[in-house]
Amino acid sequence: MTFLSRTYAGWLVLATAAASAGLTGCGKGSTGPSSETGSTDFISDTPRAGGGRDAADGGGEGAAGTGGDGAPTAPPADGDAERAITEADIIQVKDGKLYALSQYSGLSVIDISRRDRLSLVGRYRASGIPFEMYLRDGIVYAMFSSWTQYVYDAATGEYSYEQSSHIEALDVSDPADIQQIGSFDLPGTISDSRIVGDVLYTVTFEDGGCWGCKQSRNTTITSLAVGAPADIAVVDQLSYDDDPNDYGWQRSVSVTQDRMYIAGIEWDGTDEGHSTIQVVDISDPGGALVEGASVEAVGQIQSRWQMDEHEGVLRVVSQPGLWRTNALPGVQTFAVASSQELTPLGFTELTLPRPETLRSVRFDGDRAYAITAEQTDPLFTIDLSDPEHPAQLGELEMPGWVYHMEPRGDRLLALGFDNAATDGALHVSLFDVSDLAKPTMLERVHFGGDWASFAEGQDRIHKAFTILDDLGTILVPYSGWDIDEAEGCGSYESGVQLVDFTADTLTKRGSAPARGQARRAFVHDTRLFAVSDQEVGTFNIDDRDAPVEAADLALATVVSNTVATGDLVVRMGADWWTQAAELEVVYAADPGRTEPIGKLDLSTLASGSKSDCYGSGLSSAQLFAHGQYAYLLWPSYTDSSKTSLAVIDLTNPEAPRIASQRDLPFTSNALYYNGYYGRIVAAGAAVVQAGSTLVLRNVEDPYYYYEDGGGAPPPQPRDPSLEIIDLSNPSSPTHRSLPLPDGAGYTGLQLDGTTVLTSHWVPLQGDSSRARFYLDRIDVADPSSAVVRTPVNVPGSLLAFDGASDRALTVDYEAVEFNVPGYRECFSAFSYYAEFVPTNQQNYDGPGVCRGTRHTLKLLDVGSANARLRDEHSLDDDTRLDQVFVGDDRVFMYTSGYYAVGDAVGGGAYSSGILVASGLKGGSIDVATKELSSPDAGWPRAVDGTRLLLAGYNPPGLSVLDAADLDELTLEMKGELSSYVSQVTISGDTALCALWYHGLEVVDLGD
Repeated sequence: MTFLSRTYAGWLVLATAAASAGLTGCGKGSTGPSSETGSTDFISDTPRAGGGRDAADGGGEGAAGTGGDGAPTAPPADGDAERAITEADIIQVKDGKLYALSQYSGLSVIDISRRDRLSLVGRYRASGIPFEMYLRDGIVYAMFSSWTQYVYDAATGEYSYEQSSHIEALDVSDPADIQQIGSFDLPGTISDSRIVGDVLYTVTFEDGGCWGCKQSRNTTITSLAVGAPADIAVVDQLSYDDDPNDYGWQRSVSVTQDRMYIAGIEWDGTDEGHSTIQVVDISDPGGALVEGASVEAVGQIQSRWQMDEHEGVLRVVSQPGLWRTNALPGVQTFAVASSQELTPLGFTELTLPRPETLRSVRFDGDRAYAITAEQTDPLFTIDLSDPEHPAQLGELEMPGWVYHMEPRGDRLLALGFDNAATDGALHVSLFDVSDLAKPTMLERVHFGGDWASFAEGQDRIHKAFTILDDLGTILVPYSGWDIDEAEGCGSYESGVQLVDFTADTLTKRGSAPARGQARRAFVHDTRLFAVSDQEVGTFNIDDRDAPVEAADLALATVVSNTVATGDLVVRMGADWWTQAAELEVVYAADPGRTEPIGKLDLSTLASGSKSDCYGSGLSSAQLFAHGQYAYLLWPSYTDSSKTSLAVIDLTNPEAPRIASQRDLPFTSNALYYNGYYGRIVAAGAAVVQAGSTLVLRNVEDPYYYYEDGGGAPPPQPRDPSLEIIDLSNPSSPTHRSLPLPDGAGYTGLQLDGTTVLTSHWVPLQGDSSRARFYLDRIDVADPSSAVVRTPVNVPGSLLAFDGASDRALTVDYEAVEFNVPGYRECFSAFSYYAEFVPTNQQNYDGPGVCRGTRHTLKLLDVGSANARLRDEHSLDDDTRLDQVFVGDDRVFMYTSGYYAVGDAVGGGAYSSGILVASGLKGGSIDVATKELSSPDAGWPRAVDGTRLLLAGYNPPGLSVLDAADLDELTLEMKGELSSYVSQVTISGDTALCALWYHGLEVVDLGD
């Protein structure tokens, strides 16, 4: 084997193409023998670097094979003497069942009738992010925000990404067969909702960028009749526009049986900004909405707790401006004669010790409490017993600030933050407010680590801050980080903090851990329930200092990668926040089941990684399998010069175990191949598998280009090599490194049987604008003694190879340049594959030179030392090849571009499609194309024979492009999914779609 000398510096230049003139200029392209000759001497133009108006917009990527309301309000004791007001939540408990909404798994119905035995009895998946739900008479009314979609405008031919809210009416009388009986789209984002009597009221905020929105910001109130579940309908709707000169976002809502008070931030950029409180009459039991009066608050309304109607008086506490304002908060009162008639009664400004920001407010009968804060946190008490003369009475300074308050007679329980505290950034505080003139803090307990947060915003935090008066216990879901100052790293924690209370004391008790962000907690049948988006856990709290887990049920499984082997499917999941990683085993007959038949905690793989800020690094692990073993490869963040390997024994699928583990002596760059910021078409992968052998491409990809004659010299790349890992002895894997021929760059790896293929190129001495490409073949049938075949000169880089016919398909490159009147004409001709150089460097809109790269598909017969050209097919100049997937005599190439669309020059519209080429078996190139009709049609994710699988995101789903007949390509949506696909594995006639936090879903690929 002959090794050619390196000529990196010359090749890395932004080369000038062959001289040409006029709009019809041309370049040299590939030269080589005629088809009648047998020798090989193919020379190609070096693919251009640069391109586009922004040089960072380079080449394509290569393909490699996260004060609402608490528990529902109980109806009045006298049955239904008045219309009851019901608030929604993400959980509901009824008749021994827990109904839980998760942003990852939708609605889950869990049997909790038997202590310590949790059983999933039903599930309903839906797109969008769950907001809250109601449960009435066997019907769940589930509300979703971020119900996103692309909307096509036929007039402009363009798509717009839009967002709405959505309500699903679900019959859950049979949890095993949940049925949708109605659905409703609501414009904007849900701010809040209530059910009053038999009417569901929603408040949504539109900002001009959502489905059905007006161009201006506005608030919409919608009433839905829910008294007859089989006949749910919209009753009425009102909409209010914002001042177009103000900034605003979603609204807060305060509700009585007769009216709604709706207000939100309306900031004009000054300290004088204030909110308008809109009154809506909802007294009609049938749901008719009547526009009421509006009143001006002196300041901003940022939460529902700032507005309250009590005994015919509306009370409001607000502060002008928004952040770091010098304005003083004000207390206002209004006499409420009716929804259409509100009259100002009284007003007072709060006296502050220094300029501070209003943080939280709570009303309690004829009292009010207000919190302002910068670094310290004054509590102000306000006497409202004379509504015409509200009076500020007391003040108490304390560290940190209070986020939410819950009155308990002459006591006040509060939840807040204190980042300066050494024993936890969160706190629960107990105040004595028996004397409004002299409020005192009786006790405060801290928890939550160095940095922490609560599960909800202020409008909904009361649903998470659970006070169990009968047990004298407070339950607080939280999540956060503990920081190791010495190491500069942190560890994530989430759980439910228990705090016992009496009239005068607080006692910090234990914490019940949760997987994922803890969002709700309650006690049922003596057990503490901790609910997150990922699981439900129950705990024995007989000893509240040390809760003991009694049972857990996964609502969602984090699945980042899957692999099928025999009758098993192995799922890999790593939480980005916690770095907690697990490997799960399920039967191939039921790969999407939430509960695995066996699992393995992979935390031991990170043992000894004390200084590893990213835990085990397993969130980016690659997964392979052969026989009864799975293989993991992942980057070692503790030693950047190493890559980590683990072998997992699946002999007993109920108890998988680590068979071996070792570090490999090469960087984790070998795990990735993403192409070049040049014009090389990126085909192949970073890692290929041949049975129990893994082969990795250990190459320094030239991501950056350097000019001759100045600047820093190009970095000296490491010696290119293949890293061969022999796993035939799972308990003792071996590794050897095999040098690759010297070259300026290398494509990804492909596999034909046990032969690993790649290609490299070597610039010509004295002319770095031209290069010879070579096909490399390495047989790893015996990984201890790989057979390296002689590199064969071919025209261009490798796309695909067929060992049975000894044919290769390559893509060749021809550099061209010509004069153009402007950049639009350049990009219209070559789309992304363009570099425009203006004649006047100060005038980009003027004339200049356009440089581009033309591509030609070439089919070759490959011998032991040479190649013969059989056929070729020129591609249109504006065709950009982004991703390449190789199937059974089919090469699928994803194409995209922005400029070369329609008749308009430089129109800027986006287009994408799939170019399919065949000919490896037949001996002549045949090409077909399939246009993808919209940006959401998806991207290639896997290939299966003559079929290409594409993952879309609007709606999330999996489509199949069938190329069995090139004369009739068909594209069919095979199944909608809960979320966008991160990875696809083919298992028989099904596709296993890894959806990260949304778990794994299975799509049937059959006809």
